[in-house]
Amino acid sequence: MEQECHAVLVVDDHDIVCAGIKALLEKCQICKNQVIDTAVDYSGMMHFLREKKYNILILDLHLGDVNTFSSIRKLSKAFPAMKIFVCSMYPEDPYAIECIHEGAVGYLHKRHVLESFKDAVSTIIKGDIYLNPEYAQCLSYGTAVKKREKPSLNALSKREFEICHYIVSGLSFKQIAQKLNISSKTVSAHHAHILEKLSLSNTAQLIHFVLQHKN
Repeated sequence: MEQECHAVLVVDDHDIVCAGIKALLEKCQICKNQVIDTAVDYSGMMHFLREKKYNILILDLHLGDVNTFSSIRKLSKAFPAMKIFVCSMYPEDPYAIECIHEGAVGYLHKRHVLESFKDAVSTIIKGDIYLNPEYAQCLSYGTAVKKREKPSLNALSKREFEICHYIVSGLSFKQIAQKLNISSKTVSAHHAHILEKLSLSNTAQLIHFVLQHKN
């Protein structure tokens, strides 16, 4: 039996979109007999959130001058039990992953609403993250390609490359810190990032790697 949600808040700067999403929720009966409120701006949304508790917030990515990514981050911390689901005209790439990183649990392009809305909401109610299947497949492929790519010194930033050069030259973290006018702790942090980027475990491997890849 499909789990029911108790209350949904739909936020979009177009009344007609709010009404349409509310109608879809009622039609597919995911939120049957439950409260479905709508707001057309950030202040209206915050008014509802202060007055009621919601299981799901369906949020447009564009709300006037409001930084929605920052809002998602703040809302996910302020209302940890509320699932934030973004429904937007902006393309999945790169916005979907940014929203997920900030705390959203799903992203749906409005062009897919009619065929995918019920599946999307059902997915997030169950506690899973929803992304359009085609986009999710592209993400998986991109991740797999990155994993197959061989580590390269080109992956290092200018500062990391500089520190890498000093390490291979035999300088200690303290000596490098003095040369670059930074703390030894910062050098150590850069060293850790360098090892991670090059998929190495220690300084000996780093020196060997650099000597092998010298032009």
